[in-house]
Amino acid sequence: MINTMPADHPYRAAVMAEVHARPVEIIPDVCRLRRLVFVMPARPGAMMDVFRRFETICTDRGVAPPSPTSRQHSFDSGSRHVTWEFHTEFVTVTWRTDLGDKKNWPDDLGLEALGDGLLIGAMRIDIIADSTIPDRLVPGFNLASLCLADIENGKGQVATDFVPDADKFTRFELAAGNLSGLRRSIIARRLLEVETYRTMALLGLPLAREASPELRVIENELTELLEGLSEAVTLSAVQEALTALHTLSVRSGQLAERLDYRFAAGHAYGDILRTRLGGLRESGTTRGSTLTHYIGNRVDPGLATCRAMEKRINVLAGKTERAISLLNVRIGVDMQVQNSAVLDRIAATARSQFLLQRTVEGLSTIAISYYLLGILSYAFAGPLEELHWPKTMTLSIAAPFVVLAVWLMARAVRKAHEPKD
Repeated sequence: MINTMPADHPYRAAVMAEVHARPVEIIPDVCRLRRLVFVMPARPGAMMDVFRRFETICTDRGVAPPSPTSRQHSFDSGSRHVTWEFHTEFVTVTWRTDLGDKKNWPDDLGLEALGDGLLIGAMRIDIIADSTIPDRLVPGFNLASLCLADIENGKGQVATDFVPDADKFTRFELAAGNLSGLRRSIIARRLLEVETYRTMALLGLPLAREASPELRVIENELTELLEGLSEAVTLSAVQEALTALHTLSVRSGQLAERLDYRFAAGHAYGDILRTRLGGLRESGTTRGSTLTHYIGNRVDPGLATCRAMEKRINVLAGKTERAISLLNVRIGVDMQVQNSAVLDRIAATARSQFLLQRTVEGLSTIAISYYLLGILSYAFAGPLEELHWPKTMTLSIAAPFVVLAVWLMARAVRKAHEPKD
């Protein structure tokens, strides 16, 4: 008996590779992490163009290029360990140095590969060997927005104020002295992802605010149209209202097309953000808020605004479609009434033509019979005189038979021209 390996599902390799697509990199107990987040243009092939340029840069610098399916690639550049991550619509560039590194924008990261990508986030995390945030570091934060919380069930602390510095970087302090190397690395990565997904989740909020006046105008126009539908009693008025509704439907559809993807992505990023915050296992301190509470109070209302805008667009589309359906029904009913009236007129005309035809047929029978009797009177004048039959009496007797014969002949002709079933 020959044993054969079963065939793999076409996506098996991709599913298995996903587990290791973005591995956690072990970091030392004292270091500085920086990350830049760039949103790529929303055009086909933009991310692939960045990936190809990044491959070229790696090759030119003598660094091993990423594999074609890689979504995370690391390399060393001098004293820096650099990691690029490729996501659906954004790219992150993260590098690790010692705490004494003051250079926020080094020129050996390969940022030229990003082309026309736009910066949306920048953060810095200082990992220190202390078990709690030292008091000397707290005054460096904005106390009004200070977040200082215990993490990993009290084994470490994190502090930030979410205020960008002069170089656009948001500063985090991570006291991870009681954490193992793996847990320290995982927590640092989660903090990077918290700030990354916090900014990405709120990308739809400015769009929602910009689109709100336009949506309000469309809603008001739709309300006016719906209120005036009862006055649209003529076919031309109904057609005019239907045209206006179609225009509003197109405008609302264009608005939804601009916002749908951004809102859906924002909800997805928000879900990831909440998951990453939950993974920090935070608890509050007396010196500031937790990240979960602070971010929740800022991000959740923004996402709720996007969700409300999305709902308004869906309600607007639903109202417009229902109004269009009602007008289409109205037009259909009006057309049925018109068609019924036309059919009634056609039926009346057909009946009139039928009666006229019968009248003409009767008159024709009389006329033909009259001329036929005249012909017969001349044709049989001689024979009747020889037979001594009275001409008048003979024609009188023949008249009913002549009329009957002419009528039967006309009837046969009419039947011959009637359509067959």
